[in-house]
Amino acid sequence: MFTNMKKIALAAGVSAIALSGSAFAAEKIMVSKIDVESSVAASTESNGMDFYPDLEEDLRAEVAQRVPLSSDGADPQIKIDIRKIALNGSTMLPDSKEFNQLEGVVDITSPTGESAGLSFPVMISAYSGDEIAPEGYVNVQPTETEFYVALVSTFADVVAEGLANVNTAGSPVDP
Repeated sequence: MFTNMKKIALAAGVSAIALSGSAFAAEKIMVSKIDVESSVAASTESNGMDFYPDLEEDLRAEVAQRVPLSSDGADPQIKIDIRKIALNGSTMLPDSKEFNQLEGVVDITSPTGESAGLSFPVMISAYSGDEIAPEGYVNVQPTETEFYVALVSTFADVVAEGLANVNTAGSPVDP
């Protein structure tokens, strides 16, 4: 089921990625570390991390499957801050634990580990049927029981796509 969900998320998400307009780099950036943190957990107006305490690790593992990893500490790092887990915009999830929006910011460091000033937002939504996603969101259409997997997988796809649009010097690739 997870494999099928990944295929659905990849097909639906990657084709609509806002970053896809950029040219791909000739060389892939090797990543030495992937950090995922949630500023959602600090919010008193959100309970998403209470329901999904493994979200940070699940997202880190999904990104790690999609980007080239390196054991060289001088290589860039990816830092992801999960900023919103919501159901139709509301960050207080119902007892049913449903959510259909996941937002975050990805920061890619320079090879020295300092911030390279390269960051991009990731906004994923999952709406089924004829519902229209908010402007700027990458939308996937999973079944209700597969929203978590679809959102996390598509978020990781967008991170990998964004990394592919940065050259090995750590700057964006010109379109």
